Amino acid sequence: MKDYIKKYKSRIDKNIKNLSNQTIILNGATGGIGSSVSEFLSYLHNDLVLLARNLKEGDKLKKRLEEKYHNKIEIVYFDYLDKNILIESLNKIKNYAKPTYFLNISGIYHQPYSLTNGIEKTYLVNYLMPSFYIKELLNVFPDIKVTVVSSITSSFKVKTSNEIYSSSNNFINYLNSIKNKTKRYGISKHLLMSYLIKLKKEFNYDIRFTHPGVCATNLFDKKNKAYPKLFYYFVPQLMKIIFMPKDKAALSILLTANKESIKDGNWIGPRGLFKAWGYPKEYKYSTNIKDDHLNSLIYTLTEEFNQK
Repeated sequence: MKDYIKKYKSRIDKNIKNLSNQTIILNGATGGIGSSVSEFLSYLHNDLVLLARNLKEGDKLKKRLEEKYHNKIEIVYFDYLDKNILIESLNKIKNYAKPTYFLNISGIYHQPYSLTNGIEKTYLVNYLMPSFYIKELLNVFPDIKVTVVSSITSSFKVKTSNEIYSSSNNFINYLNSIKNKTKRYGISKHLLMSYLIKLKKEFNYDIRFTHPGVCATNLFDKKNKAYPKLFYYFVPQLMKIIFMPKDKAALSILLTANKESIKDGNWIGPRGLFKAWGYPKEYKYSTNIKDDHLNSLIYTLTEEFNQK
């Protein structure tokens, strides 16, 4: 693996010119892809603010990276399931040097069906709380460049029935009615992109999207208990054989943040078959996410929910 890391760092040296000597905020840093992103950002001499729910793992990552690269790293407690914690983290970030980038990497994948405050947890972590947090962050730092890690499953269609969008309660009831794990995940990513596309259009914020392809990450952590035990024994091991390593997947995130600009309607993701394995490039995202009318409805309901 060390040879691969050396190859990826050589590629970063050639292609990543803007992400150096900056102050960068990111969440999801203690996960698989996030830890690789943190490693590469430290290699590029950036100061990092790591938003972490697991402070023990955050401190271990901070110690390892600071000893290796001698950059400055701060750990801030962060949890997308607790709005009060999100507000506290924003207040702490205000005390640091002005950040120039925010990378939203956190996410949950196949989870057992679970309601938190009446909302299925996948939507809270992947959509509703990120939409709240990113807007609040932009209110404080309007010039910050936001990179959002999405998924190729965001192409899942969202129903367009008028009844669904007549109230936030109807909207949440529709989301909660979806029992398929993959569909919940894909729709949560779709909704976050729809909201942020509209937010970007309304306020001219710098928000761009990426998907890292497919790799073996903590998204299939056996602690989720969404599948039988044998699933967690075989599937993650099989993914490590078939799909690319997390360090290569991290390159899409870095390139997205690094680019001077990305054309509206485009994002960054791997090349190749199913856009899942190759090195990153810019291309168009799904037409399902380009419906201006639907995006406006989603934006309005998201705002209504987040102001409660």
